[in-house]
Amino acid sequence: MPITKWQSPVQITSGNRTCETVANAFDAVLYLSESWPERSSVSFIEARNACRGALSGSIDAEVARAKFLAAVEAAKMNVH
Repeated sequence: MPITKWQSPVQITSGNRTCETVANAFDAVLYLSESWPERSSVSFIEARNACRGALSGSIDAEVARAKFLAAVEAAKMNVH
C-alpha cells in the first residue's frame, strides 16, 4: 500500500535538535519510535496508533496527522 503524504508536513524542533520534517504517517511512526521524549502519555499512544492505522489503510492520513500534531503540542515541542 502506498504511503499517503500529508497535505501539510509537520516541522518540529525539540531541545537542541535541528528542525525535522514529518511528511507522512511512516515518518511519524519513525519519529515517535526514535525521537519521542516520553512514551507513556495518552497523546503519544493515540498518535502512534493513528499513524499505524494510516499505514494499514484503516485510518485517513489526515486524521493521523491531526493526532500526531496533538501529541507534538502536548509534548510542548515547537511546530513551524
